[in-house]
Amino acid sequence: MPTTFAWLVRGMLWMAGTGLLVLLIVSGVTVPWDNALYDLNARYWRYTPDDHVVIVAIDARSLDEIGRFPWPRSVHAQLIDRLSAYGVRGVGMDVTMSTPSNNPDDDKQVAAAIQRNGKVVLPVFAESVSLGGQLQEALPVSSIGQNVAALGQVDVAKDNDEQVRGAYLKAGLGSPYWPSLALALLQLGNHASSSTLPGLHDPAHNDASPYLWMRDNYVLLRYAGRAGAFGRLSYVDVLNNRVPVNLLKDRWVLVGATAVGLGDILQTPDSPMPGVEYQANVLESLERGMLVTPLDFLRQLGLGAAMLTLPLLLYGLPGIGRNWLLLLISTALVLAVSVSMLRGYYLWWPPVSCLAVIAVEFVAWQLLMRHRRPTRE
Repeated sequence: MPTTFAWLVRGMLWMAGTGLLVLLIVSGVTVPWDNALYDLNARYWRYTPDDHVVIVAIDARSLDEIGRFPWPRSVHAQLIDRLSAYGVRGVGMDVTMSTPSNNPDDDKQVAAAIQRNGKVVLPVFAESVSLGGQLQEALPVSSIGQNVAALGQVDVAKDNDEQVRGAYLKAGLGSPYWPSLALALLQLGNHASSSTLPGLHDPAHNDASPYLWMRDNYVLLRYAGRAGAFGRLSYVDVLNNRVPVNLLKDRWVLVGATAVGLGDILQTPDSPMPGVEYQANVLESLERGMLVTPLDFLRQLGLGAAMLTLPLLLYGLPGIGRNWLLLLISTALVLAVSVSMLRGYYLWWPPVSCLAVIAVEFVAWQLLMRHRRPTRE
């Protein structure tokens, strides 16, 4: 049985370990390794997309046939009318319309087509009018914006390594009131409620400056796969009625650039991906309830502190005393808990901080107890 000294050592190690755990979580030094673990999980946790989401791609062939981008908005008006005729469920246009056209009639045509369809969502994003200047929201021009069914922000959640692993479901200037483009599209069909959104909340967003771009409901994505996992139809084929009706009828349609030269390419952990396919991943995951919510600081700390008790309780037991088997068992259990929460409950607990503390505890126990007889532990 453990002696009073051994229990005292256990208590001291747990308190010191919990303090170290706080420092590691707050500092973020283990984030690169946690990201690597999440990426590894995601690579073997892909899914096959349903056919509910279709990308209408502004691809190289469309550029060849229609001409250099940006195209006159009358072209987009024709596409939207064509999609209306196909009977699509809703249209998310990942195409900027924040400045007036040179030809005002083009704006009138696209506005009329959007009104006729009744289920078109256009993007909102933040931009500064000058280098380092104040941010402002780039909205569609009023003649177009007043005819849309909804607006959705197209903010991209890049990590420090420039990889895109997640998304913000809400964002806005001063307050996160704009839904993401995918969420706005789903809300047209009452498929998603703002009150039940998943995601990690920003605890400070209520005290934000009205001039800061604020984000909320951060979620991690379970990508369907590398770029190309979602069905794509060429913009020019849809425009010219060269697509069977069954490929578009009652589908969510996302329109956006896939041609490399247009610059809308994001770097995901698996491959470069067009922004419109990133939006397709968010839309599919939202509709199927597959978005992952990272644990907040208190939940990370609480779970980590609980897991730190495991090796301290096992120290000195027959067969798994002060040896490497104990470290292996503790490490395996921490990883199993993290993966089980991810796969079973769509919650992400980054485990590396806890693993690092367990390793430090193991070494400290060895040093503190090496001169004591095993029978007195």
